Amino acid sequence: MSKQAVILAGGFGTRLSHIVKDVPKPMAPINDKPFLDYQLNVLKENGFNEFILLTGYKSEIIEKYYAKRNDIMCIKENTPLGTGGAVINAYPYLRDTFFVINGDTFFDIDFSLLENFGYDKPATLSLRYSTDISRYGLVDIDDDFRIQKFIEKGCLPKDTIDGYINGGIYYIKKKTLTEEANNFKNNNISMETDIFRKLSNNGMLYGLPVGGAFIDIGIPKDYYKAQTYIPETLKQSKSRVIFVDKDGTLIEDTGYAHGKDIKLIYSVMDTLKDYKKSGYKIIIVTNQAGIGKAKFSISDMHDNVNAIKTAYKQNGIDFDGFEYCPYHEDAVISEYKYKSKARKPEAGMLLQACEKTRIDLKNSLMLGDKPDIDNIKLPYLKVKILGR
Repeated sequence: MSKQAVILAGGFGTRLSHIVKDVPKPMAPINDKPFLDYQLNVLKENGFNEFILLTGYKSEIIEKYYAKRNDIMCIKENTPLGTGGAVINAYPYLRDTFFVINGDTFFDIDFSLLENFGYDKPATLSLRYSTDISRYGLVDIDDDFRIQKFIEKGCLPKDTIDGYINGGIYYIKKKTLTEEANNFKNNNISMETDIFRKLSNNGMLYGLPVGGAFIDIGIPKDYYKAQTYIPETLKQSKSRVIFVDKDGTLIEDTGYAHGKDIKLIYSVMDTLKDYKKSGYKIIIVTNQAGIGKAKFSISDMHDNVNAIKTAYKQNGIDFDGFEYCPYHEDAVISEYKYKSKARKPEAGMLLQACEKTRIDLKNSLMLGDKPDIDNIKLPYLKVKILGR
């Protein structure tokens, strides 16, 4: 079965022009290889076998470099058409379903998650959890993952600390663009502000939170970081993970548990040992509203977690990561008085862990004790509630 990726590769790279000269942005070298090579290799690993490169600025460099690849087609825009216009310009060559990928961002996701979720939907955007919403703005979704609105970075809600941003990977049905294609006059169209906003207004656009290493090479600081970040990320193999709650799962929930005095829940140990033997990593993910509510300090929390790690290690179990959320709308400490997508059952902590470790989310598991908190809002993540 053909799996088609359409890559937006026509960018000028204005912000990189004093660093990377004489090549289009997707061809900017990352550790002596074009950035586009890394994207294509990841896509091949995800089962893609057909690639359309939508080129513009210095198109001839891309065309020459990939001239011997029979799985790649280059379609050049003679005048800037915008992200949406470039895709519609390629409309005759699009499969019934296809992926669109930004040619200057690296987002190491499992593409099958978007495909499985979006098979019956007009268009689905990849969403990335970010603590830097002042740079990107927000994408607001409902409980069915339907996109309600796009919030620009200058209009962010003051009570929100983090959220979901556009990840730059889209799964689209060709018929979703038929009207635009029929009316296309080589005009400049933005995928983001024209097409997606129209679909969202009509209830036809979805956003799926996914996790993985992410970097935008269009900014000099991140371009320099990408030189090691991308190659080092791709050296890792993907791991299955048990995300495990702390209070009520690893230790008894005594109400804002903190400090070194802990009461272990021994019944969970055999379960964790079995997962470890099967090759899973174990990452603790825990709501810690007690920090924001001044019930205990961050130092007290770390004492608690270190005591847990020591006790479990003595019983043959090592942990591979730790994520916590101190934010709560009722916090009394102002720096923590925010709504947060990190707070379970939201998925932020788990997705944040995916940027530190290459995680196979589809084959991972959330292990907890409270159905209202530990049923994480990710439609593809398995959840096990202890005692149920």
